[in-house]
Amino acid sequence: MARDDISRTAIYFVETGKAKPSMETLVLIAERTGRPVEFFLGPEAMPVPAAKIAELERLLATGANAAAAASGEALLRAKLDADAAARVRQLAGMANLRLGRPVVARRLVTAAREHFEMSGDVLSAAESMGMEAQAAYLLQEPAALPLAEAALGMVRSITPVPPSTEAQLLMVLASVHLMRRSWHDAIALYQEAIAVGDVVQDLHRLSLMYSGLSGAYQELGELGEATRYAQKALTIHETLQDRLSLARSLNNLGYMLVRMGELGSARTHLIRSLRIYEVEGVESGLGYTLTSLSELELKLGNVDGAEAWARQALEISSRLGEAALTAEAHMWLGRIAAGRGLQPEADVEFWAALDAVKPLGSGARLSEVHEAFAEILEARGDLAGANDHLKQALAAAHTAPSSALESRIATA
Repeated sequence: MARDDISRTAIYFVETGKAKPSMETLVLIAERTGRPVEFFLGPEAMPVPAAKIAELERLLATGANAAAAASGEALLRAKLDADAAARVRQLAGMANLRLGRPVVARRLVTAAREHFEMSGDVLSAAESMGMEAQAAYLLQEPAALPLAEAALGMVRSITPVPPSTEAQLLMVLASVHLMRRSWHDAIALYQEAIAVGDVVQDLHRLSLMYSGLSGAYQELGELGEATRYAQKALTIHETLQDRLSLARSLNNLGYMLVRMGELGSARTHLIRSLRIYEVEGVESGLGYTLTSLSELELKLGNVDGAEAWARQALEISSRLGEAALTAEAHMWLGRIAAGRGLQPEADVEFWAALDAVKPLGSGARLSEVHEAFAEILEARGDLAGANDHLKQALAAAHTAPSSALESRIATA
């Protein structure tokens, strides 16, 4: 951070409390950390709102997200001017996103973004819109993509483009493409984000990018790359004690181990992920771990256990309005019913999966449900029904279909 502008001796004295930085050094620190100078000053040196906002920023910087959310809520009950209130809403929204509370976060950051747009603060408006996209992503809503693209376009209209914010918004857009199952687009955007921003200085952001890259490579069948990035993400999450991100990465790795047939190790990671969600009291995203556990139990031959996990995932995702997860849970219940020879029940579950995923629009998720339904119909000898769903899978796909899908349509 200091580069050649400050001597190592001076840094040592500041870090050990033997000297205070000069104002010139303080300005340099502020510029390179992206913080206002006031962030580094004691409360007595600032007006009360600025001091409290600086404390809120400090809580976020140290990962005290629950305290930051509570502090932001308390501040918003006080009389703040419009600029201060918008900044508090933005910071409190960020805290709630990290806590897995997308509905609350979206309400806060939308209000913040509207104020920043009216006041002409393009950078803060873009940052807030990026958080709106994150909230929509967590809620699995189609609005996530246009919001993320608009936020990135907004920040790129600034001259010069702030690299840290650009990298953050590229990461958000990559995550949205991951949700849409556009694996190659997600990988390209994550790699661009890493190249644009000096993310080594932001380990939390870097860990999320590694986790996203792991998921994308996993779906492409490149398990070596997926495992490498998953382990990197886990290491950083452990170091930062980022519990929710750790839970998500544990699920990613556990899911991958299920696909690789390493079921014992997969169970260890998935149960640990589940326990973190339980301890933290967070349900948003928990359905991914529950459906992974369902698949694990099915591979182990424990059909009752697989059904129990899938039904729990369905209950939570339906209640939270997580459409993609709801569809996934219905698909597993459909597969389980088909395995038991319960054909009408299997069909009901797959039609419910289609109903859940259709509001998300055409794309890889809708294609996936049609293809899975086709597999079930083909296995019971209903080739006409299978062929119909394979054709719908082909029509739903945004990208060119795989040769395997085209071959299966021809066979059916």
